[in-house]
Amino acid sequence: MCGLALLTLFLTLFLTLFLTHRARADLPGTIPLSAAGDGHLWWVVQVDPQSLQASAAASSGESAAVVPSYALMHHTIKDAEPSERLAMRFASEPVAIAAHGARVVIVTRDERGGRLYLFSLFAVKNEVTASWMIFPRGGPLPLAAPPVDGEVRATALVNDQLVLLLRPKRADARAPELHWLGVIPCESGAGSVWNELPLPPLELSESVGLFARENVLAAVGSKDGRATLAWRNKNEMWESTPLTRAEAAVAPRAVVGAFEVAQRTVLVERVLTPDRNAASLRLGILRENAVQPWAEFPEPRAPWSIAPLGARARLLELRARGGASLRALSFSAELPEAAVEFLPPGFSSATWMHLPIIGVLSVALLLSAVIFGSDAYLEGRVLVPSAVPLHARTIRGASLFRRASAMLIDMLPGMVVVWFFVRGTPMDLLQIPAFSPNLETTIPAVIVFSVGWFVASVGDVLFGRSMGKRLVGLRIIAARGGPAPVSRRLLRALLSAITVTSPAVMLLALLHPRGDGPAEMITGTAVVDAEEADAAGAARDEADGGGENRPG
Repeated sequence: MCGLALLTLFLTLFLTLFLTHRARADLPGTIPLSAAGDGHLWWVVQVDPQSLQASAAASSGESAAVVPSYALMHHTIKDAEPSERLAMRFASEPVAIAAHGARVVIVTRDERGGRLYLFSLFAVKNEVTASWMIFPRGGPLPLAAPPVDGEVRATALVNDQLVLLLRPKRADARAPELHWLGVIPCESGAGSVWNELPLPPLELSESVGLFARENVLAAVGSKDGRATLAWRNKNEMWESTPLTRAEAAVAPRAVVGAFEVAQRTVLVERVLTPDRNAASLRLGILRENAVQPWAEFPEPRAPWSIAPLGARARLLELRARGGASLRALSFSAELPEAAVEFLPPGFSSATWMHLPIIGVLSVALLLSAVIFGSDAYLEGRVLVPSAVPLHARTIRGASLFRRASAMLIDMLPGMVVVWFFVRGTPMDLLQIPAFSPNLETTIPAVIVFSVGWFVASVGDVLFGRSMGKRLVGLRIIAARGGPAPVSRRLLRALLSAITVTSPAVMLLALLHPRGDGPAEMITGTAVVDAEEADAAGAARDEADGGGENRPG
């Protein structure tokens, strides 16, 4: 029966499915390290450079060197309120970024600027807390490094595959420049293999932008002095066509990039004023390879980028200290809407105040167990008539593994209930609040543990054993043997709430001579093997004359 219960638990934990999104595109702009896809926006910023500089100047003088730190930020328009969150930190500045739906791939180098490292991660929404989490939880998934090393010219994610355009290093500066285009699946891991693709029919010495167009790899750049759009057809061969506007060619040097939004290909150009002291951004929609005017507005002074988020384009602008704002641009407007300021990431006290509370309760439980759990104290707690001899308990408490197995079984009802409302991994439902600094991300786990504690407590108080203990073969008895009174079982159930939130306190059972936990030590109870308890009870009844005066 115990094996069947554990097998059921194991199968239940691995039935969670993840929802994925279709790719949109990379985004152009003067922020090279940003990407967007299907309502998700990712960008890299230097972490509070002004504070770093001020701190270094105060400690080492104005000429002190500042070691920069970089952060990957995430925003999604699927949130009701504008917000941004810290997804990951880097010791060195990444060299490229690409997005596909909720997934992002970061390309970086080691601290000495050596070999390339690639990491894949994606955002998963917790439907209960409405907050976004980064997955994998243990760290980003590393991808295999490309077989050649060189300068990263362009990146794109198409059909959940990373496409990388490199300019390999030359041993001789007089040798002609070469380029390499490769693709790798994002779920392949470090043991995957890169596949080389034919280069697009563009002048690769000029700027080249890669993006997803109708789920096919596309590129925009220069060819024969004209702005040209290239794409891979169904036969996996490159096709290209020049881009025109009002019967005139588009200047390739003005093209910043292109992306797809709402099944429309958008071309982004940066046009200088006649005096060349300012510039404007010009967006056009490609219809039959001709650029139709959409919007034109002054270029922001702050670092900017245009992202295809949802059914509209959105202009991202960076603010001081890593902040940002977003301006929407619909197809019916020529200018972006008013800026919406993001809420910068912070460490709100409401998200971590549970840690000191759990810590204080855990320490209080441990101290109480040491003080009130002594044999001398329990002598006075065991109410036995003077005519009945006091027996010494010979059964050890159940092992921590069996207790944990019983607790997991008791939590199954809560997991089933929460499962229908939470999108995540099974481990998201089993996050221990005492080990997480952000309580908001552990709300599903809190619900699971709370329901499990309630179910177990009802069984323990009414029947002396919960469903989990029954399946594992455990029972609650008095510390000196015999059935435990309801009052003690109730007090034990209340104290076990601390153990559920901070299971580490159960390690005290390893030091107890009879293997009792803190809640058992305080209440004068014990969790033991049911068969051993029955055998000991029968022997005690026989010694006491058939159990007529059996202690309660």
